[in-house]
Amino acid sequence: MELLEKRKAKRYVYRASISYELQLPDGSYDAPVAAAGLNVGAAGISFSSRQALPLHALVRISLLVNSRETVSCRGRVVRSMADSDQQALYHIGVALDGADEVNQKRMEIFFKNLDINNILDGINLDHVVDVNLIAGFPPVIKRLKKLVILKGDPFDELVLRNMLLSILDTTQYEKFMQNKECNCIFTTRQGTRFRVNLHFQQNKIEGTLRFIPARISAPSELGLPKTAEHLLMERNGLIMVAGSTGSGKTTTLASMVEFLNNLRTGIIICIEDPIEYLHANRLCIIKQRELGRDTLSFYNAARNALRQNPDVLVVGEILDRETMETAITAAETGALVMTSIHAGDVAQTLDRVSSFFSPDVQPYILKRLSLVLRGVIAQELIPRLDEEGMALAAEVLTVTSAVRRAIREADWKQIPSFIQVGKNAGMQTMQQSLRDLVNKNIISSEYLLDEFAG
Repeated sequence: MELLEKRKAKRYVYRASISYELQLPDGSYDAPVAAAGLNVGAAGISFSSRQALPLHALVRISLLVNSRETVSCRGRVVRSMADSDQQALYHIGVALDGADEVNQKRMEIFFKNLDINNILDGINLDHVVDVNLIAGFPPVIKRLKKLVILKGDPFDELVLRNMLLSILDTTQYEKFMQNKECNCIFTTRQGTRFRVNLHFQQNKIEGTLRFIPARISAPSELGLPKTAEHLLMERNGLIMVAGSTGSGKTTTLASMVEFLNNLRTGIIICIEDPIEYLHANRLCIIKQRELGRDTLSFYNAARNALRQNPDVLVVGEILDRETMETAITAAETGALVMTSIHAGDVAQTLDRVSSFFSPDVQPYILKRLSLVLRGVIAQELIPRLDEEGMALAAEVLTVTSAVRRAIREADWKQIPSFIQVGKNAGMQTMQQSLRDLVNKNIISSEYLLDEFAG
């Protein structure tokens, strides 16, 4: 029974060096050998070695539990197998026999520090946007655009590194070490989802985790104007959601997908990096494809989506000319295309689309864009006066004959004027949106003054 419980004990991915020493017949130990850790747990440790070890051999293993302390434990080799991917390496498994009292306590703390759930489960996520895990600090959260340093011990650099790397699978880990950047999703044991960005900062591995609400709100619940729902009634065309990083573009796109999922039947293909919100099929069949796991690029996935005959195509972000042109083509062929783009307002959005293309092809692209574009929503998030989250302010453009002509002529200076007088067509300026939020006592008037000043 005790052996069975040990085998059931939780194991943690461990991507740091260890050293092992083989016990000799006289009870002494051979010279230490460095190896790469694979996973660790109370029941055992596995590592990758350049030499095979005899089964049942006794070993002593040492590893750093933080930047200053080393722990040692004893065990018996229970697995020694050649690596199927790398012939020069062997996977070694060691069943632990135990450690002295001091090392045992250090191991318990070590295992606790490897489990990121122990950090995230203790954080009140009400109105939290980001959780920042930084060496030398306790967790730092961003709540309503304010940084709050939580109580607790500061992260040791090595402890934080081991904890963050433990959440990556092998493919993610290899890409991260090669590219020095990683975006992925982590789900806690309580089912809470986070979008994770791991990065290096002065050679230290640190992380920013963005909380993903489990429930997908309707467009009206987010604070989007009614025009957003009217745009979704279109059977084809292009809808663009613009804003800066952290302005809620992904949430808006997810809300639009869920709105359509409850409105009409069809095939919806979403190309995302990474997949944040999970959609359940209702009236629609929804295919969610993730960059790196299901496809190699937005462009490849969008181009091949045309062969899958989607009713709705969602491109998580437009980053280049090829993807932009494919989105326009998809709209031309009869799909409703929704995408996001980094831009401050509607005019900047259209200018950025134009800038993807060389001057000689811009007239051709802009003519096509003028025919398929249905609307642009440029949004930002403002802290609410009641501190109950963020309020969404949005500038909205719908495409009239005058707007269509301005797009063909790349006359972006005319766009704000069209929005200013386009209320009857469902348009609104950012100032009008902010003024409405101020009048409803949802946000402070200081944001309206800032908008006028800008």
